[in-house]
Amino acid sequence: MEAIGWNQYGGWRLGIRSFDQKRYYYYAHLRKNYPYQSNLQEGSVVQAGDVIGYLGRTGYSATENTNNINESHLHFGIQLIFDESQKEGNNEIWINCYELAKFLRQHQSETQKVEGTKEWERIYGMRDPAVP
Repeated sequence: MEAIGWNQYGGWRLGIRSFDQKRYYYYAHLRKNYPYQSNLQEGSVVQAGDVIGYLGRTGYSATENTNNINESHLHFGIQLIFDESQKEGNNEIWINCYELAKFLRQHQSETQKVEGTKEWERIYGMRDPAVP
């Protein structure tokens, strides 16, 4: 986990950098009051299928923890980074993730609510869909 917290445009958001530093995964507009798993912090390591955050309507406000979007949704983006100049500025490469998100939705892990909390967790580890 590289970034976690409030941003006036993205609202509650998370940013995850791949171990090889070549991809940055961005999740924004998370839920007001309880946007992500309570055990997450900068430096946390997550893996595919982990429940990390909850969709919401936060953002577009200078006031922290404000719902300023009409419809709950997740803003998800992937940035490709081949050299340091592409981290910020005019050389950024962002991927339109709509088709990728549709594919991933078909292969998501089943989750269950954690008793006595506001959190969810996956029921089983990730499976390769090609393996019966």
